[in-house]
Amino acid sequence: MTDTALPRVLCVDDEPNVLAAMERNLFGEFDVVTALSGDAGLRTISWSEPFAVIMSDMRMPGMDGATFLAKAREVSPDSVRVLLTGQADVESSIAAINKGAIFRYLCKPCAREDLSSALNDAVNQYRLVRAEKELLATTLTASVKTMTEVLAMVAPWAFQRAAFAQSCVQHALPKLDWADGWIYTIAASLSQIGCVGIPADIMKADAAQRTLTDDEKKLLQEHPDVASRLVAGIPRLERVAEIIRHQAKEAPTSAPVEVIRGSQLLRAALELERHLARGESLERPWEVMRAARPPIPEYIIKSLSDFRANIAGVRSARIRELVPGWVVDEDILTTNGLMVLTKGHELTDTAISALQRLLAANAVREPIRVRGLPDGAAS
Repeated sequence: MTDTALPRVLCVDDEPNVLAAMERNLFGEFDVVTALSGDAGLRTISWSEPFAVIMSDMRMPGMDGATFLAKAREVSPDSVRVLLTGQADVESSIAAINKGAIFRYLCKPCAREDLSSALNDAVNQYRLVRAEKELLATTLTASVKTMTEVLAMVAPWAFQRAAFAQSCVQHALPKLDWADGWIYTIAASLSQIGCVGIPADIMKADAAQRTLTDDEKKLLQEHPDVASRLVAGIPRLERVAEIIRHQAKEAPTSAPVEVIRGSQLLRAALELERHLARGESLERPWEVMRAARPPIPEYIIKSLSDFRANIAGVRSARIRELVPGWVVDEDILTTNGLMVLTKGHELTDTAISALQRLLAANAVREPIRVRGLPDGAAS
């Protein structure tokens, strides 16, 4: 829906004359599409351009309005939902409002002015939701990208851990089908920013399971809290900060569900990263995650059980040929011996850009050994 187009409204009612009256009353103010049943409404949502508002009558045969709007929310979560109900349905309508996150309900018969006003309020709410998502997709995402690029420059090993965790999360989310996937992706990408002050040799010693001093152990234990405090100061990232805080431990049962399951997913990803950092194989990732303590839920283990299962064989590639999602099959060092990327690191746009800058400065050599997905897409 562009700024100049009429707001799209889907009206669902089993009475054709009611729908015809709505089309007449709302003509010129809204782009009205109609459906004669809940099933027809769901098909229309699936096949059509997004609707700003979805409005349904409560009493319909087969599927009532409350059930339809709850299902419509799953298919089109950004659309604002309005319920039309008779006086006798008020009690069930209140329950429907809670179940389907309905924006407003109107009693029938509804005057044209009241209907128009309610729909305009719903359209404004839709635009507010879309603007919020646009903010998350542009301004906030760009800020997070800048922070991760800084992390890549000052603590490459920490950036590699975070990038690996992000790859795991992005692999798991389509199977988990969680709403607001950006929360978990950003939590993974920012999970290691508290490591900036930790020397790389401490992390290497931890990965190799060598004995650490008490001070070194304290640095490692505190970095999730440090990162959480940094992230908590960014608007809209409060729950991201809590996920990061609990990346190495169980979140309290009173925590929001996003924090509980997000911290479990992040912990699973970091368990796999530590296993790989010790030079061990990821051929059976489920065994690594099942050995973790505290325990990781089985459904999260299942979502990562085929992580990198379709990685193809080793090849040599020039830096200009690298594709996000390919995995480095050797340690990449600068010409003066500094570590850039370790074996097993999954390439991202940021990592590839860093390699291109180093190549332009004659600071790295090519070709490099990589493993790539058959279609070149990220895992």
